[in-house]
Amino acid sequence: MTKRVINHIQEFLTVVGDGKVYQIVNVELLLRKHPPDAVIAFLKELQGDYKKELSKLIKTKRTDPKINELVAKNFRIKMAINTIRNYDKGVKDAA
Repeated sequence: MTKRVINHIQEFLTVVGDGKVYQIVNVELLLRKHPPDAVIAFLKELQGDYKKELSKLIKTKRTDPKINELVAKNFRIKMAINTIRNYDKGVKDAA
């Protein structure tokens, strides 16, 4: 996977605000040590954890601002997964 694609994926998994930078996941490290399918599986598991937490909050504290954070994280993870899949598919199609 190219550095450019990894940076693109990392942008989805990085939140910048209030003078702070927060990485949901450092995907570069993961992709160096694991194949894309394993990274996707990990991101899906993380997304599942966030969905469970979101579901609990929606049932108990509908006004909690953490709901917004969890929705955003789930969306960002989904976009990162899609980017990995699209790159991986393009590589396989080219081969």
